[in-house]
Amino acid sequence: MKKTEYKIWMIVLILVIFLLPQNSLASNLHTLSDKMSRHAPSIGSDHEIRFTTPSGIGEAGQYLRIIFDSGFDLSNITYADINLFHGPATGFETEEVLSSTPTATNWGVNISGNLIDFIHPIDDANGDISPNDKVVIRIGLNASGGSKQIINPATAGSKIISFSGNYGDSGKLAVAIFEDQISVDSKTEGIPPNPVVLYPPSNITANSMFLSWSQNTDFDFDRYELYFSETSEVTNFNGYLVCSNFLYSETSCVVSSLLSNKEYFFVLYVYNTENLSSASNEVSARTIKPGGGIVLPTQPGTPTVDERICPIFSANFLIEGNRQQDTIIFINGSTDNISYPSATRWNSYISLSLGNNPFYIWARDNYGQISNILNIMVARCKIGDTNCDGKVDDFDLAGLAYNWQTDWCYADFNDDGIVDDFDLSGLAAYWDGIY
Repeated sequence: MKKTEYKIWMIVLILVIFLLPQNSLASNLHTLSDKMSRHAPSIGSDHEIRFTTPSGIGEAGQYLRIIFDSGFDLSNITYADINLFHGPATGFETEEVLSSTPTATNWGVNISGNLIDFIHPIDDANGDISPNDKVVIRIGLNASGGSKQIINPATAGSKIISFSGNYGDSGKLAVAIFEDQISVDSKTEGIPPNPVVLYPPSNITANSMFLSWSQNTDFDFDRYELYFSETSEVTNFNGYLVCSNFLYSETSCVVSSLLSNKEYFFVLYVYNTENLSSASNEVSARTIKPGGGIVLPTQPGTPTVDERICPIFSANFLIEGNRQQDTIIFINGSTDNISYPSATRWNSYISLSLGNNPFYIWARDNYGQISNILNIMVARCKIGDTNCDGKVDDFDLAGLAYNWQTDWCYADFNDDGIVDDFDLSGLAAYWDGIY
């Protein structure tokens, strides 16, 4: 499936001075995973988060931010419930000393709401995480000296954990919240793998469909198994196994020998090396009626996103664009909270963390065909940071003062069309704040 690259707020070359700094090593975090000791709703769980950072974190003021999905309760934990390891081979070669704020030798840990910031020591010579280091973060009773845990959301489902910061790399992963089973001695019997997103069927004919899904990056990945049934709520017990893929990068399957003009339901299971599994979302589609009863139209057109030249300062932003008539829009595999104000328009409020936020957008028509994928990056800056360089300083103040009582959007932090007292107070509140 072809991917279309698109970047919002990087449209006019003359405006490049106001864009986020481009780190030549910046990339997506590799092999992201989070092993949880408990997956049941409203219960405490340990987390062991692992990833590889292409850029590394090696300067005072740089930080790694982890944002847990709404519903996770981090209010009980402190830096004492967390371990930070890193190294070139296993990720456990070096353990950093943590404290509530960064010192010359210690990493600072700031826990606020649903996020955790890991802040580099104030001495550049200490605490560096090198490019391509493996990083391991333990949170909870599994941490050395840990006595408190993060509380799981009260509702079951797939929850997102996002990774960002001002050092260049970013990423997201999904974890499953569901009723788990614990033995009477309170020992966890195993940790299931992270689930994936199963995309809607495409390339539908009278006897076949094409299925694809997002990639699992767990360290102990073993295989994918795709099951189907003629009724909904398909599982690996009541469904028919049609594909087993043993490479984590092998994320598609052609299902053939289906009956024509019949609806089929699919679910994708991920297995780890302990033979534990997690199920994806369920998707369905109907095969085509034989004899030319249905003639498929061409593949739906790729949706668009309206350009925005100005930076975004809000944590919630209304993204909107055009779509082909009679199609629905998917954002990162979900149709939740997407509105259709007209036959050819769509919009949705998206949540943004500081820095670059990747989104994958596509359209699906009434025949189950999906468009090419639109890949966009939405950048969010901190209030007061007019040039998005990671700090609020005299450059930002000079820009605000020069454009006082104008509509200069780089200092219009509340997006009300004028640079005024509100924007000045926002800049002052974050003055010289490196975030």
